[in-house]
Amino acid sequence: MLTPDQITAIAPDAASLKAGRDLATPRKWQVTGGDAEVLWGLAMGSGKEPYQTRVSLGDLATKCSCPSRKFPCKHALGLMFIAAGNPGGFQQGERPPWVSEWIDARSAREEKAVARAEEKASKPVDEKAAEKRRAKREGRVEEGIALLQQAILDLTREGLASPGARDASAWENLARRMIDSQAPGLAGALRHVADTVLRDPEVDDELPLELGRLYLLLHGHSRRDEFDELTRAELQAQLGGKSGDEALAPEVVEDDWFVAGRRVEERDRLITASTWLYGTRSQRWARLLRFAPVPQTIAEPWPLGSTVKAALKFQPGLYPLRVGPDSEGFPLMSGSPGAHEESLDALLDRFATALAANPFLRVLPFLIRLRPSADGSLLCDAAGRALPWIASGDLALKIECISGGRLVSICGEWDGRFLRPLAMEDSGVWIPLVSQQA
Repeated sequence: MLTPDQITAIAPDAASLKAGRDLATPRKWQVTGGDAEVLWGLAMGSGKEPYQTRVSLGDLATKCSCPSRKFPCKHALGLMFIAAGNPGGFQQGERPPWVSEWIDARSAREEKAVARAEEKASKPVDEKAAEKRRAKREGRVEEGIALLQQAILDLTREGLASPGARDASAWENLARRMIDSQAPGLAGALRHVADTVLRDPEVDDELPLELGRLYLLLHGHSRRDEFDELTRAELQAQLGGKSGDEALAPEVVEDDWFVAGRRVEERDRLITASTWLYGTRSQRWARLLRFAPVPQTIAEPWPLGSTVKAALKFQPGLYPLRVGPDSEGFPLMSGSPGAHEESLDALLDRFATALAANPFLRVLPFLIRLRPSADGSLLCDAAGRALPWIASGDLALKIECISGGRLVSICGEWDGRFLRPLAMEDSGVWIPLVSQQA
């Protein structure tokens, strides 16, 4: 199930990626082999002995005997590129001892980690210390909320056309204060203002809307004891951080999930991979977030365009979309899902329903057969309905060339004003339209 895009996304840098592609030819390897769990190979190098290269297919972890300090190294990348280009060309023989030893050692470490976690969970909790930590954390969050409330009131008194309201660096500084206050959700909302809202040509309309959404969140948090459990869970999720109320268990949904779109971004030396999954039977959407600090990379075992049999754990909220990173699954096949949204009207109805349930919702994913309009300003569905879309000039040209005026399946996000494409299908192959690397 390896794909070139998936391998490219985990390359540590451009030089390693180029060297890995150069090694993606069998003549540069003495031996290549693999099974459902692991790939292995002996790469010919400058040393006397060939380099022993291994790749775990479950999480794309790698190990190589070469002296490189990059992970994955060029040999691991080359081995994966060979597997992606010719999956049937690998011998299915018995694993060499040096491969089995590595797999066994990894399994032993995982078992020890589970045992340590279970041992830690079984120890009695120091209730006084836990309460003290919780109170300290909540105090810092309350300080951050009070600071942000005052900042919003100051901005409205000065006027939203004032220099302070339109200064992206001021919003960024305020976001850093929210990080210090252990409210990363608020920091993300403030950075959305700095990065997106202030650059929007309709900022005069969007900035008041965003400030209203923020103030509603802060006001709702101050009255959280009056709300039901789901509303409290949503408010906590919007603030970020850990919730003190663990009464609500995640909802587990088993389905065949189509990996429809993915975006990878870097901020403050933290890489975030956001993946949209579509349940082919439940027709539900799920958003899976993975994080890694720079210079690490995120290995995505579920490639774009594949269908994964998985039990996803939805985090509680008013309109649950986010699923936990501990959700487990394995790829079934590549190709398009068996069902998808049929029209833009259906998307608008779903967005209205979602926004009525959760007023803090910013975007909703879609998977619809669309084509660019004649002037390129709209995306049209089979019924002739159209909505405006936003993309760079190069991306728009790419979509127009691939579609060729035909209806093609496109996955993206709708924010209430614009469609933002993330991936599209071309003859059964799913093509990413945004960066898969930080």
